[in-house]
Amino acid sequence: MPVAFVIGGARRLGRSITQRLASHGYDVGITYNTSGDLAASLKSEVELHGCRLTHVQCDVRSEQQLKHAWTQLTANLGLPAVVIVAAGVFPDPQHPGTISSEQFIDTMRINTLPLILLTGMYTTVCDEAKTTGRVISLGSLGATEIWKDRLLYNASKAAARTSALSLARSLAPTLSVNIVAPGAISQPHDMTDADKRLIPAERIPMQRHGSDQDVCDAVMFFTSAPHYITGQTIYVDGGYGLTR
Repeated sequence: MPVAFVIGGARRLGRSITQRLASHGYDVGITYNTSGDLAASLKSEVELHGCRLTHVQCDVRSEQQLKHAWTQLTANLGLPAVVIVAAGVFPDPQHPGTISSEQFIDTMRINTLPLILLTGMYTTVCDEAKTTGRVISLGSLGATEIWKDRLLYNASKAAARTSALSLARSLAPTLSVNIVAPGAISQPHDMTDADKRLIPAERIPMQRHGSDQDVCDAVMFFTSAPHYITGQTIYVDGGYGLTR
């Protein structure tokens, strides 16, 4: 069976992606930080599809923990065919004048740096095995738009987007690196305060909020698309970007 790793795969979009991968016959390795119960509950769901799940606790801000998680996942499941980086944080609105250097660095360590570090580990083992791999970064419209008092999020997601494109250029032909960028996605199964403030559906050309399954569809495209496709972004926003 093919193997996929989902960084931040225990809840919200990461969980839906994990479930979808298993339904397509993937053994899945996931990381989680504080959602241990949710990670454990995925095991039986994945096994219903005849697949395996390995979950490893990992605070993605720590390079040491990322390396440990990578070692554990590969030891249990083998070399992944695809790595999906879904871990992220959406800080509360904050006036730029009150942002500390610690807050900025912390957000970058969660939203940006894991993609770079994990892709570096991945390309090394792929080169050693003389094989290719795929990386999918879960991006955001916030990488290309400027939202009031969202400097931490905008800057970290913009940096992640640029990092993904740079990695795509530098690591070809070993790795393809692509981005799935959700817009306003409704997740009623695991709602946060941010979900309650989604833009009105009337402002979206498709006249509805996106679903986690819309995002999964885009992710699955990149898992099986020609390896020749790299450095590309699918915006899952119902056309909202066209109105901006």
